[in-house]
Amino acid sequence: MLEKKSQQRKTGLIRLLEIAGTKKWWLIGSMCLAVLGAIAQFVPYIAIYNIICELAAHATSLQDIDQKLIWHWAWVSLWSIVIFGVLTYTSAMMSHIAAFTILYEMRVALARKLANLPLGYFSKRSSGELKKIMAEDVERIELFVAHHIPDLTAAMVFPLLVVTYLFYIDWRLALVVLAVFAGAISIQAVMMMRPSQKKQYKDYHAALGRMNGSIVEYVRGIQVVKVFSRSLNSFERLQQDIENFRDFCVVITQKFAMIYTGFLTLISSTFVFLIPAAIVLLQQAPSYADYLPTVLLFLILGGGVFFPLLKLMFLAGFLNQNTLGIGLIDDILNRTEIPEPEQPLKPKGADIVFEKVTFSYEDDPVIKNITFVAPAGNVTAVVGPSGAGKSTVGMLTARFWDVDSGRILIGGAPITSIRSADLMAHVAFVFQDNMLFFDTIEENIRMGNDRVSHEELIEASKAAQCHEFIEELDQGYQTLVGEGGTYLSGGEQQRIALARAILKDAPIVILDEATAYADPENEGRILEAFSRLISGKTVLVIAHRLSTITNADQILVIDQGEVAEQGRHEELLAHHGIYARMWQTYTQSRDWVLTSRREDN
Repeated sequence: MLEKKSQQRKTGLIRLLEIAGTKKWWLIGSMCLAVLGAIAQFVPYIAIYNIICELAAHATSLQDIDQKLIWHWAWVSLWSIVIFGVLTYTSAMMSHIAAFTILYEMRVALARKLANLPLGYFSKRSSGELKKIMAEDVERIELFVAHHIPDLTAAMVFPLLVVTYLFYIDWRLALVVLAVFAGAISIQAVMMMRPSQKKQYKDYHAALGRMNGSIVEYVRGIQVVKVFSRSLNSFERLQQDIENFRDFCVVITQKFAMIYTGFLTLISSTFVFLIPAAIVLLQQAPSYADYLPTVLLFLILGGGVFFPLLKLMFLAGFLNQNTLGIGLIDDILNRTEIPEPEQPLKPKGADIVFEKVTFSYEDDPVIKNITFVAPAGNVTAVVGPSGAGKSTVGMLTARFWDVDSGRILIGGAPITSIRSADLMAHVAFVFQDNMLFFDTIEENIRMGNDRVSHEELIEASKAAQCHEFIEELDQGYQTLVGEGGTYLSGGEQQRIALARAILKDAPIVILDEATAYADPENEGRILEAFSRLISGKTVLVIAHRLSTITNADQILVIDQGEVAEQGRHEELLAHHGIYARMWQTYTQSRDWVLTSRREDN
C-alpha cells in the first residue's frame, strides 16, 4: 500500500526508497542483473589487455602469436557484450515493470484519496495543480525507480571493478588513479552536502513556478495586452519574475561555477597525472614490451573510470525534484478524509436546517451563528453582497467542509451522521463552472449511471433544453467534448449540467448562480429547464440576479456572514433594508442603457 499509516512522515530519498520498496523483489532482481551486467561490461577490457599482452610478447615474431588465445579472448569479448545487452535489457524490463506498477498504484491511491477528501479541498486548488501532481510529479518517480536505481548500482559497481582490477595489475599506477578518484569524490561531496543547497534548490523551483505562472497569465490575457497596447516591459509582474529568475540563476551559477569547473577538470585530466607516472615506471621496467600493455590498459580504463560519477551528480538534482514532488503527493495522501459515521442515519425527507452554524476557512469566521430552515419542496434563495458567504451556505449544505460549531440537518439527520455516498445521492448541484469530461455527451450526462435507459436520458436532455443542439452535432450524443466543454458554448455547457442534474433526480437541488455565463437566449432556455428541475424539490438558490428569485418561497439575505433579513420578495421590499437597496440597485442597472452624444443633444 502506498498510503502511509504511520504518523511520522518520511521525506526525501528515504521516502523514495520506501515507495520503491513496495516492489522490492523486482528491484532487487533488477539491481542484481545490473551488477552482473557491469561485470559483463568489464570483461572485454580484460580480453583486450590479454590480447595486447600476447601481441606485445611476440612483437618481433608475429608468426609465434598464439592464434587460439587471440580467438579465445575475441569470442569471450563478443559473448560478454551479448550477455551485457541481455542482462541490461532484462534489468531495465524488471525495473520498468516495478516503476509502472508503482505509478499505477500511486495514481489509484491518489484518486481514491481525492474521492474521500472534503469537496472544499478542491475549491482552493486548480485542476492544473492537481493534474501536475498526478501526472508530472508521479511520473518523476518512474525515472528514479526505473532508471536511477539500476543505473546507480551499475555506476557504483563498474568503477569498483575497474579500480580493483587496476590494483591487481599495478598498484602504483592504481594509486594515481585512486588519488584522482578521491579528489573528484571530495569535490562532488562538497557540492552535494552544502547546507544551503536544499534551500537554494527549493528557491529555484519557487522562482521558476512564479515565472511560469506569470507567463500563463500573460498568454491568457494577451488579448487585453494587445488591445491596450501593453508591451512585455509594461506587464510588470511578468518582467519582474523573469528578471528575478534570471538573477537567481546567475547567483547560483556563480556560487557553483568554481567547484563544478574543478570537478569536471579533475575527472577529465586523469591522463595529466597518469602519463608522467607511467613514463617513470616504463623507464624502470626491465622491458618496454612487457610493461607497455599495462600502460595501455591504464590509459584505456583510467580516463573513463570517473564518468559514472556524473550520474551521481545528476541524480542529486533529480532527487531534489523528486523530493518536492513527493512532498506534494504526500500532502494529499496524508490529508484527513471526510469522517464517515459509525452508525449512519438515512435522511427522512428533504428539508434543510441550519442550527447556529459557524464556519471559517482560516481564522476569521465566514458564517456566523446562522440559523434557518429550508422546508422540503420549497425554493429558498440566498442573496447578499459579494463575499458575504452566500456560496459557502450552499457548500456547507453538501458538506464541502465540516462546520466549526452548530450543525446542519437534512431530513432530520445531521449531515455528519449521513454516509457521504447517501448525502451525494440526496443532493444535485448546478454551479457557475460546470466540468465536462473528455468523453461523449451521453456519458457526461449519465455520469456512470448505467441504471438509466437511453430513453430516460433523452427525456432529461429535452427537459434541460439541450436535446435539439445535441442532435445537430455530427455524432449526436456520442460527440466527444473536452475538459471545460471544448466544442460547446457556456450556455450549452450549462444545459448539459442541468440535464445531468435532472437525470439524477435528487430530492435537494443546489443552484449557485447557474445562469451567470449564459446569453439572453440561453438564459431563457435555462430558466425554462429550471422549472422541470426544481418541480417538487427542495431548492437552495445562491442568486446574484435578483429577478430570478422574486417568486421564491423565502429569501435569506446574508450580510457579513449572518442572516440579516428573511422573508418573501414583497416582505423584504416593504422592510426597506439591505434587500430593498439591492433590488433598487439591480433595477437601476438593468434599466441602464448607452446613449449617444447625438441623442443627448
